[in-house]
Amino acid sequence: MPQVTIVSTSNDGSCGIGTYTGNLLASMPDSVTVNWLTLPLRSVNPLPYVITAFRAGTTQDPTIHIQHEYGIYGPKSIWSWPFFLILSLLATLRGREVIITFHSAWNDETISSPLVLMKRLYVGANNRLLAATVDHAIFLSDNASTAFQQSVQLNSVETIPHGVQTETRSLSQKEAKRELGYDDQQLVILPGYIRPEKGCDTFVTLAEQFDIPFILAGGCQDAPEYCASLRERAPPNVEITGKLDEETFHAAFIAADLVVLPYREVTQSGIFNLCIAYGVPVIGSDTQYFRSLADEWGCVEVVDTENVEASAERIRNLLSNDNKYTALTSAMSEYRKSASIESIGQQHKDLYDMR
Repeated sequence: MPQVTIVSTSNDGSCGIGTYTGNLLASMPDSVTVNWLTLPLRSVNPLPYVITAFRAGTTQDPTIHIQHEYGIYGPKSIWSWPFFLILSLLATLRGREVIITFHSAWNDETISSPLVLMKRLYVGANNRLLAATVDHAIFLSDNASTAFQQSVQLNSVETIPHGVQTETRSLSQKEAKRELGYDDQQLVILPGYIRPEKGCDTFVTLAEQFDIPFILAGGCQDAPEYCASLRERAPPNVEITGKLDEETFHAAFIAADLVVLPYREVTQSGIFNLCIAYGVPVIGSDTQYFRSLADEWGCVEVVDTENVEASAERIRNLLSNDNKYTALTSAMSEYRKSASIESIGQQHKDLYDMR
């Protein structure tokens, strides 16, 4: 019977990593025994990270599985240093194996000015810290694996997709639109937390080209000035909902006629997988993540979302072309069958069995 200690943020709706972990654990066979330890999100206090590192490193379970995202570990991922140094030492001394699932990958392409050289050195050092700790690495997409290994090569690595939820809310689109306060209008939605890297400003700019409602369905996350500027410049057809409870958040996917994801940085996306779960067509930005999905499965429309005219035209075409719309939803259905969260849970169980 596999026994594993898993470390992530909590499944309280404040962080997608915690939500992912909750869904993953719910999908695993009952034979897997899990000790779930939680970390705070972006805390300035190092103590919770130190305490959790000791708790994970002294576990009786043979496997320690970390759900990693840089931003969890405080400003600039600063608390990843004490956390992973302590964990690595204890795991080595006690013969425990460390698995890390990387939910994103920092590399040279994610670095912006100023102080580019200093940031490059820091990112490289941080990635080497993670590589020195991990015995087996999991990435949620091949492009994330490639991006990370531009900094440092890993000895044992595999790709296991995010997984598509099969448990969804049962609600008609008409009922969902009414729950959001709309009638029968077509709705274009960008679900999830509002952050600059998600291109929410591009979404607002796109909305200026239309009369139909555009909805930013989510709350602000660590970018108050950015969120305030969006509210100030948003045209009348844009609604910014603020943070939604889980049921209303899921209603947004059902209500949407189209989801637009103008992400500037993306190596995997839980939001995209929820779109797959609910069968709502997606236009994604011209990034490697969305291009790979489009090339292999045809389950997403890809466009340079920074090109407002081209993006607006693609939105109009998809909303008015029933054949294209149906073909896209059909392709999404095929992808959903191949990447259900249950199959991902079984893959993790098989992985733990081998440790």
